Amino acid sequence: MRSTWIPATALALVAAAACSQPAQPQKTEPAKTATAPKAGETPKPVDGTPAAVAPVGQVAVSSSDKLIPGNATLLAHVDIQGLASSPLWTANKALMESDPEVKKQLDALAACNMPMTGFKTLDLGVDAEGINVAAVLTGAGVGKPENLQCMQDQMKGESFRVEERDGKKLLVLDGGEAFGHMVNDDTLAFTTKSWDATVRDLIAGKGSSVRDGGLKDVLAQADQSKHVWFAGTVSPQISKLTQAIPGGMSGLESIAGSLDLTAGLALVMSFGMENADRANATLAQVQKQFADVKPMAGLLGLPTAAVDRVQFNAKESAVTMTASLSMDEINTMRSAVEKSRPAPGPAVGGPPHTEVTPAANAKGNSMPKAGGDSAPTGASPTPSASGVPASDSPQAPAPKK
Repeated sequence: MRSTWIPATALALVAAAACSQPAQPQKTEPAKTATAPKAGETPKPVDGTPAAVAPVGQVAVSSSDKLIPGNATLLAHVDIQGLASSPLWTANKALMESDPEVKKQLDALAACNMPMTGFKTLDLGVDAEGINVAAVLTGAGVGKPENLQCMQDQMKGESFRVEERDGKKLLVLDGGEAFGHMVNDDTLAFTTKSWDATVRDLIAGKGSSVRDGGLKDVLAQADQSKHVWFAGTVSPQISKLTQAIPGGMSGLESIAGSLDLTAGLALVMSFGMENADRANATLAQVQKQFADVKPMAGLLGLPTAAVDRVQFNAKESAVTMTASLSMDEINTMRSAVEKSRPAPGPAVGGPPHTEVTPAANAKGNSMPKAGGDSAPTGASPTPSASGVPASDSPQAPAPKK
């Protein structure tokens, strides 16, 4: 899975953390927004025929994960608006906004009529090898060609550009290794090159999506009402690795779970085993191991009440784990971590009794700056036999003549 072809999808997740204001209602004209199906009404399929409420040439998408290929073995969904207005993200607002790269991306989005307050959802699908990836981003204006052209102009130097092919505009990423398709004004579908034809077929209403593929039954195990949920099958390679894990994980076939950030952080994980006997054996082993490590939770700074809330259960062929942290517990843990951090020491470098100039201090201090700045500050010092970097070792005086 390449890291450079997904600036917009990664940006959606990172910038959501920096956005603490609830999304503002978008003023849209009825002719530009596909209406959601009413209760009891059959959702309209994603096909090449525009819905009555959609502009000519655009596709109405009732569920964005319908554009994830059917052979995906992992599907993850993020409610960006819900995430951005949760107490946990709000508490971390200042930390995210202090990152100059995040601020640069947020400013570019706002300048191009795609503010983070309009972002809605992100769906991510991956195949068994982790090579083929598809992601669908929804939000006000994220699929408008003029907005994406603006982003290209704003984010100069990034590895994406807007091109026109077969009469349609699309994003080309990583030199043609991935693409971004403008499904409609408010939907943008990314895909790696190998999945491109499949995703284009899904946009046209052809083929089977992840909802009808091998994940169909596993998806039902995830609570899809939460801020974040995911479901996936375990590849044969991973399954072999689980056989070596103590705790009876042999026979693991699927994993599903969800995160709820309504009042802190609540996690639910479901491990699908090959049969009920394997699930019961796994439950017994996990409960025993948890009981052994539970007394050490206090040493790790975990609140006793939170540890007591961790529960393991088995139902049919699945083992379920639940855990949660309240905002008070999270804030207490954060304060404890901050208090335990050592005070910054004096700058090290240069011979004794030598005045340390700003330039010398910059060279001697190679720690990354707050906010993630890890730019190199010079060549790494070469360690000496004594373990002290040669560049920092006191220099012997020159012999007298």
